[in-house]
Amino acid sequence: MRFVMLVILMLASTAHAQEPANFSVSVAPEVVRIGETVTVWIDVTLSDDWHIYSATTPEGGPYPSEFNLSGNGFKRVGPVIQPPPIKEHDPNFDMVVEYYNKSVRFGLRARVLDGAMVGGATLAGEVTYMLCNATSCLPPETYVFEVPMKIEAGEPRAEYVFAMMPVADMGGDDELDGTGSIADVDRALSQGLGAFLSLSFSMGLLALLTPCVFPMIPITVSFFTKQESQSRGESIAKSLAYCGGIIFTFTGLGLILAVTLGASGAAQFAANPWINLLITGIFVAFALALFGLFEIQLPYGLLNRLNQVQGGSYGAILLMGFTFSLTSFTCTAPFVGTLLVLTSQGTWMWPVLGMLTFSAAFALPFFFLSLFPQGLAALPQSGGWLNSVKVVMGFLELAAALKFMSNVDLVWQWGLISREVFISVWIVLFALCGVYLLGKIRLPHDSPLETVGPLRLLASAGVLSFSLYMMTGLFGAPMGELDAFFPPYGSYGEIAKIRSGEPDLSWHDDYEAALVEAQETGKPIFIDFTGFACTNCRWMEANIFPEAEVYNLLKNYVRVQLYTDGQEDVHKRNREFQESQFGTVALPLYVVISSDGETIADFPGMTRNKNVFVKFLGKGFGSQTQAQN
Repeated sequence: MRFVMLVILMLASTAHAQEPANFSVSVAPEVVRIGETVTVWIDVTLSDDWHIYSATTPEGGPYPSEFNLSGNGFKRVGPVIQPPPIKEHDPNFDMVVEYYNKSVRFGLRARVLDGAMVGGATLAGEVTYMLCNATSCLPPETYVFEVPMKIEAGEPRAEYVFAMMPVADMGGDDELDGTGSIADVDRALSQGLGAFLSLSFSMGLLALLTPCVFPMIPITVSFFTKQESQSRGESIAKSLAYCGGIIFTFTGLGLILAVTLGASGAAQFAANPWINLLITGIFVAFALALFGLFEIQLPYGLLNRLNQVQGGSYGAILLMGFTFSLTSFTCTAPFVGTLLVLTSQGTWMWPVLGMLTFSAAFALPFFFLSLFPQGLAALPQSGGWLNSVKVVMGFLELAAALKFMSNVDLVWQWGLISREVFISVWIVLFALCGVYLLGKIRLPHDSPLETVGPLRLLASAGVLSFSLYMMTGLFGAPMGELDAFFPPYGSYGEIAKIRSGEPDLSWHDDYEAALVEAQETGKPIFIDFTGFACTNCRWMEANIFPEAEVYNLLKNYVRVQLYTDGQEDVHKRNREFQESQFGTVALPLYVVISSDGETIADFPGMTRNKNVFVKFLGKGFGSQTQAQN
C-alpha cells in the first residue's frame, strides 16, 4: 500500500513539475467607463499531449472548464467566449467530449455598473479546469487571477457597449454558426490568423450566393464580350485588372468610409440615391453601347497612353470593377459590417487582412467569367451571332439598371416605381428580347437573319416564357429568387403579403414605442433592421416571413422595423442603435428582445432554410414555442 501511494505521489509530483497548463490573462480595454463592457482574455498553453475541456462539455463526463469574475462595480455578462472545440468520442468516459489541445483562448465579459467608483479598480477571477492526456487525468484545479483596471469619467463609448446573447447562441447551434457575426469573428480571432483568414475566405464565397451578385454575372460577360480580339496574355491581364479593381475598391472604399463616416459608411454610400443614379446611368450607357448606338471611348490622349503602357482600355475595366464593388456593398455578408465596426474602433490589421481575403474570394469567380467572353471574341469567324449575344446582354443590363433606379425611388420615397410597375417594365424588356431573337427587330450592327436556327429559337422561347411567367407576379404570386430585386409589396416599410389569406402584419417604426407595448402586453420584441436598398431584406420578406410557421411566431411578437440606410435623422439614429447595441451595421439583422428590454438572441444575414429561422424565433418563447399559433 505504501509503495502504491509513493508511486501516485511521484506521478502527481512529476505532472505538476512539468506544468502542463500555463495561463496568461489580459484585458481590453484597460481604461473603461461606466456602462461599458470589458473583455478578459484567458490564454491557456498546454504542454505535450495534455488537453483542457471546453466550457460546454456535456454532463456525465470530464469536468468542464468553469469561469468566474468578481470585483466591485463589475458584473459578468454573456457566456464564455470560446473557439469551436474538438468533438470526439472518448472511450474512457464512453461519450463525446469537447476539448482543446496545444493552446486555447477563452474570453469573459463584464459590464461596469452604475455607481462604480472612478479611479483604480481590480477585476478578479478564477478558472476551474481539468486536464487529461491519452492515459490519465489530473484532478480539477483552480487558477486564480487579478487584473488591474482604471475607471474614468465620461459617457460610455459605443464601441465598448455590447448587448450579449445567451450561451446557446454563442456556439450551441451549429446551424447559426458561420454567419460572420461578432461571435464568429471573436472565435476566429481567438484561434489565430489562419482561422480568421479561413473565415474571411469562406464568407467571401458565401456572399456570392446573395441575390444582388446575380445581375453582375451577365453584366461581366457582356462587358468583356465587347473587348477586341487579343492574345491570351492580354486577356488574362485584363481579367486580373478587373478582379484587382474589385478587391482594392472593395477593401479601400470600405475602410475609408468606415473611418470617415463610421462603420455604416460603406452601406450609406452604396444606398445613396445619387450613387444609385450614377450606377443606373453607367448600366444604361453600357446597354446602349451593346445595342450599337455608340461606342464607349476614353479620351484620345488617355487611350493612347493606356494602349502604350498596358495594351487596352484598362481604365474602363477598372471603372467596371469599381461599379461592381458599389453594387455589392448593400448585400454582402454580415462579416463585412463586423469588420468595419472594428475599423471604426481603431483596429486596423484584422479588418484590412479580412477585407482583402473576403474580396479576393468574392472576385475569384469573376476572373473566370471575364476570361470566358474574351475567349469567345477570339474565335475565328464569329459572325453576327456574337453581336446578338451583345444585344441580349444589353437587355439584361437595362433590367439591372431598373433595380438601381428603384433604389433611388425607395430612398427618396417617390412612389413611382411600385412592384407592379417594376415587373411590367421587366416583362416588356424580356418580351422585346425574345422578339429580337426571332429576327423581328434589327439593330445597327446586326447581319440579315435569313433563318432562325434551333438554338436561337430555343433561346427566344425561353426568354418569352420567362416574360409570361413574370406576369403572374402582377397578381401577387410569389416569384422566388426574383422577389429580392423587386420593390416591397404595398407601401414603404410594409411586410410582404401573406399569401395564405392571413392579414398583413403591422409593424412599429420606433423601438421605444415597441418597448412600451411589450411591457404592457408581456410579449417579446422582434426587431428587423432593414434597408430601402437591401436586396437580402426583400428576399427574406418575400420568401421566409410569409411561411406559415414563421408567420405564426411573428404575430405573437411586438414587431418593429428599423430602416438604417435612409437619409433622414431617424435612419441615422437607427444605425447608431444597431451598431452600439449589436456590434454590426450589416443588413439584414434580426433581434429577439424580452419584454423588459434584455437581448435574447440575434440572427445576422439571410437564410434559405426556413427551419433555422423558426428555431431562432422560438427563442423568444422558450418552451412555449409550440403553443404560439
